[in-house]
Amino acid sequence: MTKHGNTIIFIILAAGFNIILTGLVFIFMFFLFFFFIRPLISDNFIVFVMPVIFILSILVSFTIYRLLLKLFLSNVDMDKYFDSTFSFKKMLSSKKTSSSEKKAGK
Repeated sequence: MTKHGNTIIFIILAAGFNIILTGLVFIFMFFLFFFFIRPLISDNFIVFVMPVIFILSILVSFTIYRLLLKLFLSNVDMDKYFDSTFSFKKMLSSKKTSSSEKKAGK
């Protein structure tokens, strides 16, 4: 498999993992709310708590995802297995070329 193929597979798997992680964290937080907090509050307040649980689950899953990604990046040589999607060297050289072309055209 090529570096470019590895990169595409990595991006797809990482996005899928992040979505599944968000769902699992949401279900976990929902059950925590249902068993521990729900008996303490009124029924009218539940409508306001559900969006908070959803937003918190997104924040918690993003934090877990970032920590796992840092762990992965520290253990894997990215240049060896993956293609660089955004090359800053290429971006800088294209900007220099376009600015020098503008100067030459004037």
